[in-house]
Amino acid sequence: MREQLLESTFVSIDIEATGFDPAKADIIEIACVRVEGGLITEEFSSLINPGYPLPDKIRELTGITNAMLVGKPTIEEVLPKFLKFVGNSVIVAHRVEKDMAFIDKYYRRLYGKRFRHPHICTLNLSKNILPELRKYSLKDLADYFGIEHTQAHRAIQDARTTALVFIELLKLLWHRLRVGDYLEVKKLSKR
Repeated sequence: MREQLLESTFVSIDIEATGFDPAKADIIEIACVRVEGGLITEEFSSLINPGYPLPDKIRELTGITNAMLVGKPTIEEVLPKFLKFVGNSVIVAHRVEKDMAFIDKYYRRLYGKRFRHPHICTLNLSKNILPELRKYSLKDLADYFGIEHTQAHRAIQDARTTALVFIELLKLLWHRLRVGDYLEVKKLSKR
């Protein structure tokens, strides 16, 4: 089972947007990294022009400026490339439901149907595996695992960090499963 967990392929994604509500905001950056056998093997990243100026709070949060988006492709141009990169891989993201909602919004526009894809949330997983932590932001988890995370709120950096956090969570999960199996066998052997 360890080999299946740690040797599997998945794609870690992250999205930056003009706001936090997928119904009212638009994607301005999308990125993903492919992980095979516990190693990042490939990356995809694109800035996206939403067609209007960015709110001040988003420029401050992300460091993405209006000038950086001039001449960049629209989401309609980028989404098919993103989907090709993801392929059939499981999607992993921190707060995955929000990212999936943004993708679904544009997927419906382009393809006329819902975006349904297998996905895992590192936020929810970390809360289950590490209930003793007080905070579960991506930065908090990166710090907990000793993962360098220098540029928060930029999609490619957050996608990389999420991938590395997920690998660490899988290792913890595997260790706990092994310890649990050992304790169960030990308990049975005492009967």
